[in-house]
Amino acid sequence: MSLPEKISADYMLRPSELAPVLALLVEARQPAMVWGPPGAAKSEIAQQVAAAANRHYVDVRALLLDPVDLRGIPWRDSSDRTRWATPDFLPPSHDPGRWLINLEELPSAVPMVQAALYQLVRDRKIGEYELPEGASLIACGNRETDRGVVHRMPTPLASRFVHLEIRVDADDWCNWGAANGIAPEVLFFITYEPDLLHRFDPQSKERAFPCPRTWELC
Repeated sequence: MSLPEKISADYMLRPSELAPVLALLVEARQPAMVWGPPGAAKSEIAQQVAAAANRHYVDVRALLLDPVDLRGIPWRDSSDRTRWATPDFLPPSHDPGRWLINLEELPSAVPMVQAALYQLVRDRKIGEYELPEGASLIACGNRETDRGVVHRMPTPLASRFVHLEIRVDADDWCNWGAANGIAPEVLFFITYEPDLLHRFDPQSKERAFPCPRTWELC
């Protein structure tokens, strides 16, 4: 993967730029938050970054969690002390493998769950549990302006991420399509009608809208 020549100040990137930047952040174990409208292929790009780096990909649906789900279930050991059974979606602390944990739909998680993630995102641990050395954390989600089920991200959590926003670009998609066997008729149509590649309007009353969804970049 090649790096883009320049990253804009607001970190709004086309998919072909987002993939290598996200890959660098993952290798550096720097948590990244990928924002974007529905259907813009945020999750697909995250999966491809994991596959390209030979990382186990873990999809953690943050909006389905309760705060106690992250700490785990308490149990009493032989010394009558309370221990915590770590949830199985988190890799064992001493696992030697490479992992990419995606906190999917993080902005849709209730505020108490977002607050419960402070320590995991900053310190790579929750209570006694610690992420293994080979694990990296990212998150994906819709923007507040998308009129989805979104809660404003608390500042203490937001400050722990590098924030990237995906920008759907018809030329970018056509370049990908030409290299990946998309029918010439489809490429010509998108070239002629680029707005029909992704036409999301949160104010629209339409129930569906065109979107690229899948975007193989790695």
